Amino acid sequence: MKPKAMVALSIKKVKSDWAAVDFVDKETGRFHRIYKYKDKPCKRVYLKSRLAEHLSGYSLIEKDLRSSLVWLRKIDELVGNFDGKKAGSYGVGRDRETYNIVKGLFVAALTFYGKGFSKCEGRPVKLERNQLAENYRELPDLAISYRHNFAAHSGAKKLEFVKVALVVPLKAKPGKPLPMIIYTELNQPDLAWYSKGNELWFIELFEHVRSMVKDKVNKLSEKIMAEEILPKDPSHFFK
Repeated sequence: MKPKAMVALSIKKVKSDWAAVDFVDKETGRFHRIYKYKDKPCKRVYLKSRLAEHLSGYSLIEKDLRSSLVWLRKIDELVGNFDGKKAGSYGVGRDRETYNIVKGLFVAALTFYGKGFSKCEGRPVKLERNQLAENYRELPDLAISYRHNFAAHSGAKKLEFVKVALVVPLKAKPGKPLPMIIYTELNQPDLAWYSKGNELWFIELFEHVRSMVKDKVNKLSEKIMAEEILPKDPSHFFK
């Protein structure tokens, strides 16, 4: 029986002397990570506690925000001439090939951002609006509104809508049938970088939220080390 092929995903430097290499089994998709200290192999044990579960939850939220920022920066790259810092700057994206991609990236970013503020199965923590710095609390309302009413489902705020219109010429020739056609006027936003009267970009907001989550991850890691690991001999965890 031939050994299963493993694909290396990345080499992640955790600290100066530490390294982690990720692998995925090509046949099963099973994830595996190898740790090294000063290029020497390490052993590991998974921690199971309330604090460890919270750390896992915030780590997932941080990863979602990191992905969202990648998509927002790609939008900025695609429509960099869009002046989103001016309140009331609205426009029609006539390059539909580009703006269809922009819309997909924007929906993905909003969806992943909104996950952090929603209860998710298997994730014991979520973010709250009042955890953000005060000057960042208005824009999240717009982001969550777009997430609920556009990205996730069409809601009561009517951020997307369709009107059915019967169209006829202003003037028609007498004695001839009146030309007519039915059009559907579809209004579905591609992008919203800002809220009216607020100069904060979504990128800046997402970076602020991510920095807050990273701080929680660091503090939880320190708390687990100080309260659950150091009081015991390390061998306790590897019985």
